[in-house]
Amino acid sequence: MSKSRHHAEASPSAKRFFVTLDSQLEAFPAEVTVSDEFTVHHLRTVMRAKPQEAVTLVDGEREISYAAIIQDLQKQVVILQVTQKLEIVPSRLPYAVLVVSLIKEQRWDWLLQKATELGVRTFQPLLAERSVIRLDAADIPKKLERWQAVLRSAAEQSEGLFVPAILPPLTVKDYLASLSPGAMKLILRERGEERQTLKRQLAQLQPGQPSMFAIGPEGGWSDKELAVFEQAGFVSVSLGERILRSETAAIAAVSALVYESGV
Repeated sequence: MSKSRHHAEASPSAKRFFVTLDSQLEAFPAEVTVSDEFTVHHLRTVMRAKPQEAVTLVDGEREISYAAIIQDLQKQVVILQVTQKLEIVPSRLPYAVLVVSLIKEQRWDWLLQKATELGVRTFQPLLAERSVIRLDAADIPKKLERWQAVLRSAAEQSEGLFVPAILPPLTVKDYLASLSPGAMKLILRERGEERQTLKRQLAQLQPGQPSMFAIGPEGGWSDKELAVFEQAGFVSVSLGERILRSETAAIAAVSALVYESGV
C-alpha cells in the first residue's frame, strides 16, 4: 500500500481539507472563497487554522489537490490564495464497494475510518434480517450527515483525493433490486462448503473492474438472504477458519484486495 506521490508538494505538515470547486483552477495565484458551513467550521474549530497558514486544498470531485494560503478566516467564509496545482500520480487502487449490515455505532465508525484509509469508494449500509441496529426513517438524514463527516475526516487524515460516498441504508431485497452489472460480487461467509477462497476470486479480477464485498451482521446472513445474494450473482468467499467480527472481516477483505492489486 502506498500513498499517491506528489511531484510538486505542499509542506507535509500542511492541513488538508476538501472543497467543491465550480471549475478546475489553471491560472495562479487564484483566489478561492469557501462558504460551505461544514468546511468553514471544520477549518476554524476543528483544525484551528490561522490566517497566512499554508494548507492543501483538495477538489474531491476532480481528485485534484492544490497548495494554498489562508488569506482571511471569517465566521462564515474562508478566503484562500491558491498558489499551484499539485501534480499527482493517479491512484491505482481498485474501485471497491463495501455492502455492510449496520453494526453498533462505535464499531461502525471504526469500519468507516479504516476502510476509507484503504481506499474504499462507496459504502452501502444494509438493514439485514439479523441486524442489531434498527433505524427509523427520521433518523437516517442525521446518521448520513454524521457518517459523511467521519469519512471526510478519515480521507483528510490519510491524504486521500476523494471522500467516499455513503448511501442511505437499504434492505437486502431493495439493494439487490438496484444493483448495477459489471462488478465482481463477493459475499463473505463464515461457513459453507460452497465457499471459495478470497485469494482465488481476487485473482480473477479484471483491470478496472469494480469489486463488491457483502459483509453480514453479528448473527450472520439468514438462509433467505444468502439465497437472494446467490441469485444476484454473488460468489460466496471465505477469509479462513476463524470467525471474524463484521468490521474485522470488512477490513481484511479490502486489505486483501489492495495487496492482490499490487499497489
